[in-house]
Amino acid sequence: MRNRVKNILSGVLLIILATCLVLWRLDVFALPDIFEGVKIWEMIIAIIMVVIIFHSILDLAFGGIFFPLAILCIIFDDALGITAITPWIVLIAALLLTIAFEKLFPSHWIKRHFKKAVNENINVEFHEDDNRRHHSSGEYVNSSSDDSEYVYHSIRFGSGSKYINSKNLKSVNLDCNFGELSAYLDKAEVPEKQVEINAKVAFGEINIYIPRDWKVINKVAVSMGDCDDRASSIPGVEDGVTCTITGSVSFGDLQIVKV
Repeated sequence: MRNRVKNILSGVLLIILATCLVLWRLDVFALPDIFEGVKIWEMIIAIIMVVIIFHSILDLAFGGIFFPLAILCIIFDDALGITAITPWIVLIAALLLTIAFEKLFPSHWIKRHFKKAVNENINVEFHEDDNRRHHSSGEYVNSSSDDSEYVYHSIRFGSGSKYINSKNLKSVNLDCNFGELSAYLDKAEVPEKQVEINAKVAFGEINIYIPRDWKVINKVAVSMGDCDDRASSIPGVEDGVTCTITGSVSFGDLQIVKV
């Protein structure tokens, strides 16, 4: 439902921006004088950046907020009078702000999932001190036990793999920012025949490996990224496990493979 609402809001925003773009070119209205001389392709890129920022705000994906803002600053640097700090200073600032906010709010979406589980009176084990690791290289990892019913793995500025061996898997949450994450579910068991995987990628890559006999339903939203789905077209066994994959990809890649 949340993805549906987000897609509807994004569609309405795109329609409004496209209408404004056409009316602007037809001289129905004029932009403020400071934007005089802006090219049509710059306005198109700006519209794309606005939509990405909108999606990222809803998902609290900080990289998808600060980097598009930096690109907007680069496009309109003359109009804004900030040519002295474009492009490299604003790009570096966007990177530093992304790192800072990820450190200040490192597991907001995981905590929301945990809170939801508690509200539903589900017993979820969460050992923050045992599962959260900071490395001197700047890599950040937050992970649950591999055999939990509710599995999550979050990684920033690094790479890693998650081998899921749960005997009663119900959901998987994967989050990757500025890194690479591979998740293997070929050893997982799903007695209830329904499992949901939420994958969120921003400036990174997630690879998900799913048992060949599962049915896969792909509901991932992609913004300026790629979702290489090699699983949905392969039918699962009758009365087998149905795996619904949700989430978002912004400036990154998501690959779904059956093994």
